Amino acid sequence: MSDGGADFTGLCKFENCTFQLCPPANDRWHPWPFFRRFYDAARSLGTEFVVMLEPDNTVHGPITRPPPADAGGLYVPSRSFGLREYVEQLAAQRAPGFAWTKKAMQAGLAGGSYFRTAAVLDAFSDEAVAKIDWNYVAERVTKEVFSSDFAMQYALAARGWHIEAWEDSAQMSRDPDMPSAGPKDAAFRHYCACYPGGKPTYKLHLAREDKALVAEPPKVYSQTNSVCQLCYNHSRYVELWGSSMCTSAIPFSYSALLMKRYHPELQDGCRKFLPWLCKYDPG
Repeated sequence: MSDGGADFTGLCKFENCTFQLCPPANDRWHPWPFFRRFYDAARSLGTEFVVMLEPDNTVHGPITRPPPADAGGLYVPSRSFGLREYVEQLAAQRAPGFAWTKKAMQAGLAGGSYFRTAAVLDAFSDEAVAKIDWNYVAERVTKEVFSSDFAMQYALAARGWHIEAWEDSAQMSRDPDMPSAGPKDAAFRHYCACYPGGKPTYKLHLAREDKALVAEPPKVYSQTNSVCQLCYNHSRYVELWGSSMCTSAIPFSYSALLMKRYHPELQDGCRKFLPWLCKYDPG
């Protein structure tokens, strides 16, 4: 799956994998395209579990530790989330008595995370995602709830799925050899920006003989700024890309409070640097 980036169709023909080139949406910060794309990928795979990898992951061997719950990833001891009671009330519709525990909140859902496909197809469906009042949550907690690793915690917990850290996923920080979380022999490693010398995969280059396996995305995908937070607008998405492909079919609108808080420039009308959020009129 590509968020408006490189086209790996050639690579997947060579490796016998499946690839989907989606329009740019900075989906790591916009749950509606992110969840829809994850849902479609999980349904396409048809496996019991899905492992999500990101560009800053490295793989060090086969999986040797079975996933302990319905979803999970890196152990993040200091992490917690707000509005637990609200989320547990939503979860009661599917799982009465469900508790969103501290242990669950300490599982970071970054690259190297596992997900039960049944949980993905339930919690990440357009309908389930729409049942969460994202404006209510973001207004009372933080805009970080829209980032993918936070949003997935809320979505899974709101449907009563159990989350637990995974011993086959490790976090690499300032020590080049010893993980700051997780075992040294974990199958997957995830790197922070503080890693000595930078993230290893960011320094890789395609071999000359492999360049034909990757193509540039359509030029129209690079004509809009893709680095933007709280910039999702379903109507603009359809207007720009022609359909709801790779995003939720159910519209979402940010609250006036969130727009005032994070995009105060909109009080003077749509700005040219926010093409995904609104249509700029130079006149």
